[in-house]
Amino acid sequence: MTQQDSPVQATPFDAKSGRIEFLHILRVVFLGFILGPLTASFALYFKAPAITFPSAFLVGLIFGVLCVAGRRLPPTPAGRYILPLCFAWVLFPAFFPFFFASDFSGVGLSALRFLPYVYIFGLSAGYVGCERRRADRIRFGAAGWAVFGALLMVPLVHICCGTIQDREYAAKRGHGFERVGGFSSTDLRPYDPRVPDAITPRLEEPSIFVISGTDDLPVLDGAEAAFPVYAAFAAACYADLPPLSEEHLARYDQSNLDTGALTFTNTFHAFRRLLDRSVDIFFGAHPSQRQMQQTTEKGMELVLTPIAKEAFVFFVNDANPVNGLTTGQIRDIYSGKVRNWKKLGGRDAEVMAFQRPEYSGSQSVMRSFMGETEMEEPLQDRLIGGMGGVVEETSEYRNAPGAIGYSFRYFLTGLGRQPRIKMLAVDGILPTPETILYGEYPHVTNLYAITLKDNPNPYVKPFLLWMQGEQGQYLVEKIGYVRLR
Repeated sequence: MTQQDSPVQATPFDAKSGRIEFLHILRVVFLGFILGPLTASFALYFKAPAITFPSAFLVGLIFGVLCVAGRRLPPTPAGRYILPLCFAWVLFPAFFPFFFASDFSGVGLSALRFLPYVYIFGLSAGYVGCERRRADRIRFGAAGWAVFGALLMVPLVHICCGTIQDREYAAKRGHGFERVGGFSSTDLRPYDPRVPDAITPRLEEPSIFVISGTDDLPVLDGAEAAFPVYAAFAAACYADLPPLSEEHLARYDQSNLDTGALTFTNTFHAFRRLLDRSVDIFFGAHPSQRQMQQTTEKGMELVLTPIAKEAFVFFVNDANPVNGLTTGQIRDIYSGKVRNWKKLGGRDAEVMAFQRPEYSGSQSVMRSFMGETEMEEPLQDRLIGGMGGVVEETSEYRNAPGAIGYSFRYFLTGLGRQPRIKMLAVDGILPTPETILYGEYPHVTNLYAITLKDNPNPYVKPFLLWMQGEQGQYLVEKIGYVRLR
C-alpha cells in the first residue's frame, strides 16, 4: 500500500475530536442543507430548465466544497461522512422549502421539481471530490464506494420514474389543467347534457336525425370551445346517450371524459385520437400544418365539414383606452416590433402580448394570421396553456392595462366569459354576429367537424349533413356561434 492511499488511523474519542465532529456537523448542515438550498432556490425565478439545472448543480458543487474546505476535519469515517449526513437529512430545516417550492410552484409537469436532486448531485460531487483531494482523506474501500453509489442512485431513480410518469400523465390526462381530469381550463359541466340542470340548448321539436342504441354511436371529441356545440348535437341525436354514474358526476372535474360517445380531451389529444381511429368526429379549428403533416404521414385523408362561423379575435384589459388595431399593428406587436402602447394610440405602458402553446387550435390560427411575419418567442410568464387562462391573465395580469391576447369569439362571449376585458375592432370592424355572418370582419374562420374519409361508421355522413341543416344550425346559433348561412 502506498503512502498516498494509506487510510487515516482512527484516534480515541476525546473532547477535542468530539468538538471537531460537532463543528463539522454544524457546518455541513448549515452550508449544505440550509444556505445552499436557499441559494439554489433563486434559480426557480428563471423558470427554464436549461438555466436552472446547471445553476442548481453548480451551487451544490460549491457548497459541497465549502463543507470540507476547513483546516481540520473529523479523522473517522463516521465523523466525516455518516454523522453529518444523518443530521442533515434528519434536521432538513431549509431543504423542505426548497423541495416544495420546486415541486409545487405551479410548473405542473415541468422538470423543475427535480431541482433538489440536481442540487444533491452537485453537493455530493463537491463534498466527495474535495475530500478525496485532501492529504488526510478517509479511505472508502469497496464497501464505502458501493454505499455512496447506492445513495446517489436513489435520486437518479426518482428522477427517471418521475419523467416516465410525466409522459404517461401528459398522454392520458391532458396538460395539467384544473378541470375534467386535467384537460380543461374551464367548467364544462353546465354544457354536458348528462349532468342534471345542464344549460345545453335543446331543439323545439324532435330531431329529424336520431341514432338509437349505443353500438354505433359516433364518438365525438374536440377543442375546449367546441364542446358545447357537439354536446348539444349529441343531446339532440343520441336517443340512448349513456348517463354518467353518480361517482363520475361527483368527481367530474377530476375524471377523464375519454370514454363513451361524448368525450373531451382538448385539441391536441382529440386530433391524435382521430388519427388513431378512437374518435369518429373531431370538432375544432382548421388543423395546423403539423397536424396535416401527421395525417399525410399516416396515409390518411381528412374531410373538413364547416358547421359554424367563428371570429378570431383580439382582446385587451378594459382599462386600456385602445379600442381597435389594424392587422399590421397586431403583427408588429407579436413580432416584437412594437412594445409600447403609446405607439398604438394608448398610454405609455409596456405591451404584454400573451401567446398560446403550439398544440392549441388558436395558436394554429394565429400562425396563419401572422402570414410571413415571424412571431417573437414569448416570455414564460406570458405563455398560457388553456384558453381560459389567457382570458383570465389578460383581465387580471398584474392589474395592468397593457395585456393583449387572442382567442375565438365564442370563448369570450360564452364559455370562458371574464369581466374586465374587451374585444378589439380589427381594421375598423368589431367582431359581431352580423359582421361575422356577412364576412365584414376580416378574420372569420370556420368551426369544423373533421372526419377520416374512410371512416366506416354509417351514421357519420348523415350526422354531418344534419349539422349543416336547419336543426343543427339552430343549435349552433343558440349556443352562441354564428350559423353558416
